[in-house]
Amino acid sequence: MLDVMAHPNKRKGSAAELAVAKWLNANGFPLARRAAAGWTQDRGDIDGVPDLTVEVKNEKRIDLPGYIRELEAEMMHRDTQLGVVMVKRRGSADPDDWYAVLPGWLWLRMAQILYGTIPTDEGAGTVQDPPLD
Repeated sequence: MLDVMAHPNKRKGSAAELAVAKWLNANGFPLARRAAAGWTQDRGDIDGVPDLTVEVKNEKRIDLPGYIRELEAEMMHRDTQLGVVMVKRRGSADPDDWYAVLPGWLWLRMAQILYGTIPTDEGAGTVQDPPLD
């Protein structure tokens, strides 16, 4: 029987995905896990977090435009409102220290959801200056 080893880059990617899944488990997302392979259209690297697409990168050369294009496509395939690319920081095994990357429009969507300021057709939901009292 042949012992076939995965390519070193595949092992690095799988280890990073597992680290992110465990990090999410330890921080309030107990159902987070590595996504199953085999989808016709890529849907991200982590399953089990509602309405969120997570792509994980562990590469020597960081390609932000490529990562964002991939994330946006995966968000469409998965039909989620939110998404993030977790980029491993060299020298750190802890996802707390990694880079969370997303495009500006997506950051704004997260802020609008967090603060309840999602605009409507009537113009409601805009942020107002607080009273000076």
